Amino acid sequence: MRANSNTRAQMRWPLAVVLITMASAMFAQQLPVTTLPLDHAFDAHPAAAGADTLIHVSLWQRSPWTGVPSAPRTTSLALTSPTGSSALGWGARAWSDIAGPTRMAGVHMGLAYTSRWTERWNLSFGMGLGWMQYSVDGNQIELEEAGDPVLGDTYQTIGVPDASAGLLLSDGTFILAVSASQVLGAALPVFEGTGRDSRLESHLRAMLSYRFEKGGLGWTPIVQAQHLRPVPAEWSAALRVDKSQQFWAMAGYRSAGAGHIGAGVKVNDQLSFSYNRNWATGVMAQVLGGGHEVVLGFTVPR
Repeated sequence: MRANSNTRAQMRWPLAVVLITMASAMFAQQLPVTTLPLDHAFDAHPAAAGADTLIHVSLWQRSPWTGVPSAPRTTSLALTSPTGSSALGWGARAWSDIAGPTRMAGVHMGLAYTSRWTERWNLSFGMGLGWMQYSVDGNQIELEEAGDPVLGDTYQTIGVPDASAGLLLSDGTFILAVSASQVLGAALPVFEGTGRDSRLESHLRAMLSYRFEKGGLGWTPIVQAQHLRPVPAEWSAALRVDKSQQFWAMAGYRSAGAGHIGAGVKVNDQLSFSYNRNWATGVMAQVLGGGHEVVLGFTVPR
């Protein structure tokens, strides 16, 4: 591959992003990983829909590689609400993930049922259905050989159905959420005729958190894990410290080689804001740079 002569310097990093994102498309369709799972749980766990008696709206934005032009950028808008039945809740989300010439976008609807498992524990089961669109814009790349069958010079797009399912166990301080996403394994024949077609690989994700109080502060360790074939399993660990759940700070580390620190505030009963700054570690630190993750939350009574 080579860039146009008048933009060769500017296109060097975008081409690197193309290689990374195309590898993701062909082998795994890696879903974005969040460092703020408690602030927008429905994005990863359908069983979180209607987990309480409030309506929750979250706007999530993630830009992980600020050192790379045209690096991945994820945006999601989610809404969850209880229904007329105290046991049922529903949720909806629309999201997009853009990296260089590739784009994934989707809409999902979810329904969750919560049962009183014991006097202490609630157990929720959630399912979600949706539609996902995957696109590659070959016009953004100039190839060494005209008519290359992998990208070509056209805009290729494919839409496929999607589904997810999960469980959530909670007692108000302890949360265990387990979910499976992209369970249909739909094929993505974007590179038709090249032998390089991909499919949506199922993601298995888990999140465990426990909040306890000590020294006038709330302490919440958070552990997450994610696995999809053929990518090795990834885990992350973080500690969140809050003051009366009005202000909080957190720090954590991902096994993929990234650390993060952040803070948040509950402005009032309806509005909250969380921000995390993350950075790559090891040999890729200077290439990828740092990143940002923001969640703006709205909560209203039903």
